[in-house]
Amino acid sequence: MEKILSTSEGSVNTNLIRGINTKSIIVLVPGLGGSLEYFNSIIPYLKDKYTVVALDLLGQGKSTKAKNDHYTIDAEAWNMLESIARLKITDKLVIFGYGVGGLVAVNMAELRGFTISKLVLLNTPANDKYADMDAHSSVASIPLLGKLAKSPVKSALYFDKDFDRSSLDNPKIVDEAANLVDHKTAKYLQKMPMDYLEEKALNKRLRAVKIPTLAMFGEGDQILTENGIKDAKASIGRVPDLQIEDIKGAGHLAMMEKPQEIAQKIITFDETTTKKKEEESENDAD
Repeated sequence: MEKILSTSEGSVNTNLIRGINTKSIIVLVPGLGGSLEYFNSIIPYLKDKYTVVALDLLGQGKSTKAKNDHYTIDAEAWNMLESIARLKITDKLVIFGYGVGGLVAVNMAELRGFTISKLVLLNTPANDKYADMDAHSSVASIPLLGKLAKSPVKSALYFDKDFDRSSLDNPKIVDEAANLVDHKTAKYLQKMPMDYLEEKALNKRLRAVKIPTLAMFGEGDQILTENGIKDAKASIGRVPDLQIEDIKGAGHLAMMEKPQEIAQKIITFDETTTKKKEEESENDAD
């Protein structure tokens, strides 16, 4: 059920799907120019395991713009946490963010790590060099995310080159989400990840939060690009308690292209890391 919730910086659109297991919570955070509708394909594969909460970042989707044009990764993360609190959800959370949404997820852990049990990142940049992903991809000639809506060819770059978008329930989902981001807001949003990673790279942030993390990369990601993926893997590859998974035949929006596979990887990661922690606790008790 979608609901608009008031926060300190604006109003956040949320979608709450109560699962069979109401104690296991997964929070879904979209990337730049996206919306919570990006998760419609994967939710059916998650709801038997989790209560699912999907959110729109401020400035996009059905969320309002941020007050005083205050767009930072920190502000977006805090508003996600505020919204979750207003839903009266207090259990340990698995946070899944794709693209720049992965940075928001990490910052949520930096702000309130005690409420978060696992992090799952999909096609998330690790350093400021690749934080402006449009500058490295084939959409470089288009300066603003909102412009993507005017070019179906450009929006196709969000998928693997061999993916048939007509198989989606809504083949125009990328174009429609981009249309909801205006010219001015897009500029602010694009600056957020560069500022965040320039201040501190992702590997240092993950080492500090010390939360089990799964980082997935679509091998056909034309937005982060092959070089961006190599940079991310090299950067975060030695972070303790971090696993890297490659997704064959998928692009930037892998959770739309291969929703069942992505969901299963999330569930397997969650279950195996939880079991490992329980075993370690038992050994410590002995």
